[in-house]
Amino acid sequence: MQLGLFTTIRSLLQALALHAVVAILLVFSFEFTPVPEPPPRVNVVNAVSVDKQQVEKELQRLADQEQAKKDAELKKQQELERKAEEARQQREAEERKLAEIKQKKEQEIKKQKEAEEKRKQLEKEKQELEKQKQLELEKKQKAEEERKRAEAEKKKLEEEKKRKEEEARKAEEERKRKEEARKAEEERKRKEEEERKQREAEEALQAELEAEQRALQEKQDLTEIQKYSALIARAIESRFNKLGLPDGLSCEILIRLLEGGKVAEASIAKSSGNELFDKRAETAVYSASPLPVPYEPRVFNQMRTIQITFRPKS
Repeated sequence: MQLGLFTTIRSLLQALALHAVVAILLVFSFEFTPVPEPPPRVNVVNAVSVDKQQVEKELQRLADQEQAKKDAELKKQQELERKAEEARQQREAEERKLAEIKQKKEQEIKKQKEAEEKRKQLEKEKQELEKQKQLELEKKQKAEEERKRAEAEKKKLEEEKKRKEEEARKAEEERKRKEEARKAEEERKRKEEEERKQREAEEALQAELEAEQRALQEKQDLTEIQKYSALIARAIESRFNKLGLPDGLSCEILIRLLEGGKVAEASIAKSSGNELFDKRAETAVYSASPLPVPYEPRVFNQMRTIQITFRPKS
């Protein structure tokens, strides 16, 4: 259909081109024809006939050329159709060949699949057989393991029984040992308690004796201190100047003594109210040094710092 349309368009163009050529020829025939002066009488009919013959020739030539082109195109079209037919036949032959190859390939694939299926089936049967053998072997192994486990469990129970019996025996021995230890501990505590009570009683008695002895010693020491305090007061009084002082005066003197009764320091702890009396009392203390002190160091140490009431006799 497309070829016929192309041919029609081309014919139309050729016709238009032919008319254009005729028009050009007519124009040129008018342009290049000289104007006669005066024109001779020529046979106009012949000239026109010659021009028309040329045109017809040209038209015929163009028509022949067109026909030749059409014939060539037709021949070319036929050649193309022939080649197309040959190509179609060749394609169909190749398709048949390809179909045969495909069929053979499919048959080979089918055979391969069948062989593969058969191989898989054999492999599956082999695996099933191996699996069956493995299951039987596992069953035997399991039975053997179960037997061993039962024996081990029995042995374990026997050992556990023996262990418990041994533990019970040891527990009984431990209980007896603890009971004996408890009784021994109670006996030890009882003895310790008796010894403690006896010791406390002895210590209490010793403390009582020591307290009585200390009380007696303190009483003796106090007596000794009072004795030497009176001697110190007399020694100070012997050095005291009473002239010009009223009677009945007294003061408290704080004395710090050194070894041998030497006076290290003397001061009025409580004044008599009379400054001269207090001053003479201090002077008397220093004048009476060394003061009389006990020879026993223990008693002297209690008198190193002593406070006496100085009240001279009238």
